[in-house]
Amino acid sequence: MKLTGAILKLECTHGSTETKLLNNMMLVPLRANKTGSASSSSLSGTDGAKTQCSICADRATGKHYGAPSCDGCKGFFRRSIRNNHTYSCRFDRQCIVDKDKRNQCRYCRLRKCFKAGMRKEAVQNERDCINSQRAKEQTVGTLSISVLLQAETTVQQFPALLSPRSHDITTKKTAGVGEVFESMKQQLLLLVEWAKHIPEFCSLPIDDRVTLLRTHSAEHLILGAARRSLPYNNVILLGNDFVIPLRGAEVEISRVAFRIQEELVKPLRELVITDKEFACLRTIVFFAPDCSGLKSPQVVRHLRFQAHLLLEEATCEQRGRFGELLLILPPLQSVAWQMVETLHLAQLLGEAKMDSLLQEMLLGEGTETGQGVCTGTTISPTSGFLAAHTDWH
Repeated sequence: MKLTGAILKLECTHGSTETKLLNNMMLVPLRANKTGSASSSSLSGTDGAKTQCSICADRATGKHYGAPSCDGCKGFFRRSIRNNHTYSCRFDRQCIVDKDKRNQCRYCRLRKCFKAGMRKEAVQNERDCINSQRAKEQTVGTLSISVLLQAETTVQQFPALLSPRSHDITTKKTAGVGEVFESMKQQLLLLVEWAKHIPEFCSLPIDDRVTLLRTHSAEHLILGAARRSLPYNNVILLGNDFVIPLRGAEVEISRVAFRIQEELVKPLRELVITDKEFACLRTIVFFAPDCSGLKSPQVVRHLRFQAHLLLEEATCEQRGRFGELLLILPPLQSVAWQMVETLHLAQLLGEAKMDSLLQEMLLGEGTETGQGVCTGTTISPTSGFLAAHTDWH
């Protein structure tokens, strides 16, 4: 009698629903050979040799990198090639490589991978295909690193990084309150120009554009100052080529400058941040989906996610770098809040007089409805200086 299948029943005195489901599922298909004995079709007969890993004789899951292999040997070969590992054998380079002992000698295992027909070119080609697909996914209808770099170049945010002569601190003057405000206004206008070079930003509703520009404008000022100040240890370089010394300036200004140097400049200098990484970091700060009053928060969230992917791609060669760069954001936000509080206090005490652009973007003043920038002041997204003086086209 030929055996075509076997049903395994579970005995249970209570007859639970789970047991009935298991009883229905426990059908084990078997095939009978000519002598009437049952065996698995995938591991016997003429196809049996093809199911074995050519390296360790474990069950193969397919042909990987040119040779039939199991997932274990496939992964071992891929890691060895990608990480350029060099192994050595403690014995006579004749170690047994099988299912039980394949992890004992990596040298002999890798050599057997090559003997079996695995090719390192296949690993590199696979990696190139993955990276090419990622790049394609990240540039079709969304942000691209080339657009972000072009935006940075167009507004020329960091003239101090362009010529060695500009690094001479003795040629720069110390900034007073007036020069600080002048630099802030200049950088805020450049922020608007930077944003206008990003097509995805220009496709947003105008209210959302103004909201994004206002919400984290203080953080952009601080981030730009930190980037410009990378060559220096004791000063913060402003966009108008004035400097704020860490000691000797007004107390409140010096406190903010000291925090910028300690919490932002030094970490960024140690990381040796690249142009690509900075462009991605700025974009992550800019596209903040948690801004109050956004009409298209999901679109903004998607743009921030794309900026994260671009930063991850830019840092993929160095493990942990992506996380270290993101750790810059909490102190950036904290320093920005302190700067805004300092400006508020100076405004209330009559120690400083800011023009309408600074009041609207940093303090949220001179407007009517909506939520202000980091302050709780009510503003209207399309009212005031920013909307009136910005050509979105």
